[in-house]
Amino acid sequence: MRRGVPSRRASLYAQAVTASPTPPDDTGLDVGRFPPAFRLACACSRWPASPERDAAVHAAAAGVDWASFLRVVARQRIPGLAYAALLAAGVELPAAAREQLATAARTTSARGLALAAESLRLARLMEAEGIEPRLIKGAAVAQLAYGSQAIKQGRDIDLLAPPADAERAFQVLRREGYVNVHPAGELTAAQRRLVFRLHKDIEFLHPVRGFSLELHWRLIDNPALLAGFGAGSAAQEVAVLNGRLKTLADPELFVYLCVHGATHAWFRLKWLADLNAWLAGKSDDEIAGFHRFARSLGVDACTGQALLLRQRLFGAAPPAALAGELRTAKLRWLVAVALDAMVGRDAETEIYQRPFGLFRLLPAQFVRGRGAAFFFGQCKLLLENLDDMLMYPLPRALHFLYPLLRLPLWLVRIVRRRAQMNRPQGAGASISS
Repeated sequence: MRRGVPSRRASLYAQAVTASPTPPDDTGLDVGRFPPAFRLACACSRWPASPERDAAVHAAAAGVDWASFLRVVARQRIPGLAYAALLAAGVELPAAAREQLATAARTTSARGLALAAESLRLARLMEAEGIEPRLIKGAAVAQLAYGSQAIKQGRDIDLLAPPADAERAFQVLRREGYVNVHPAGELTAAQRRLVFRLHKDIEFLHPVRGFSLELHWRLIDNPALLAGFGAGSAAQEVAVLNGRLKTLADPELFVYLCVHGATHAWFRLKWLADLNAWLAGKSDDEIAGFHRFARSLGVDACTGQALLLRQRLFGAAPPAALAGELRTAKLRWLVAVALDAMVGRDAETEIYQRPFGLFRLLPAQFVRGRGAAFFFGQCKLLLENLDDMLMYPLPRALHFLYPLLRLPLWLVRIVRRRAQMNRPQGAGASISS
């Protein structure tokens, strides 16, 4: 069923969510039921700056608990947007809150500039080695969305290399002082081949400079999603600082950002805010074309979810041409799942600190795409664990045993983790532990 929700429970959930429609509040946004601090965060995340945004920020700031707002800003990772919007609107903050937010915004700006410079440096190094990388998200999206590196909060660099060049890109990063942290440790050539075959990325950290980086050779965890997308896909160059970064072309970039957000159920406002800021410069015809491109790839559930969330939180109506196809129970359910993940009770608590943690996002993962290959790929993600395969290597002919070992190996990890937590402090410890 393409347009129906894939279970009776999900259907009832969607009906419950939509039974009592929420009218827009006095900020003009459809966020009336959410905590006041989150309503202000949404108003601050509207883009571009405008008198309408200033009015929305002023209205949402009335009577807000500033301590709660600062926690929401930190959780949703929007200090640059929040500080700029409050400053533009002339909102008076308590001195301590103003200084804390200003410091976070300055840190965001400095970090963004540093990550952009490092992205350019690494891109040039890769190109000198004959590798044609794409910089996805990060500095390229910051420039496309905000025309600046000073607003978007960045955590890491996402570098996409052609699958055939993943090993060489790995070696370039190691040569530059980056250390792989997930999977961690010295990986043998055989282990690296296993990671390149089964996974989508390796996470690195530069221990001296403090940069985090993800080396991708595939964009999405499920290989059936966005099959054929990669470093060889249509590209565009973006002027960043004193150079240019290659990223995905607009239709591909839109689809990827939406699928990435859906993969995480949009549990941070920043992802949607960045997408919204970028789309603010696009026409309705362009956005409708992007969504139709997603439909041709079987991921229109992800892009439809993003467009409806953008409307709900930022007041940006989807193109009229898409109104009919966005009015489905499945999309209403996906929006409800995302809002639960992003907001929850107070918009301050991380999803993994809530009951059931990231398991709350699991059902929605199965409606990101369509078809048998997608479904079985999703099941495989649940049944195979890369850490198990690295720790307990089996001949490839016996890899069918890993799904059978999934539960017992998981229990072994739990027991070991608890034993380490209960170990007396100092026992067996070292400076590097």
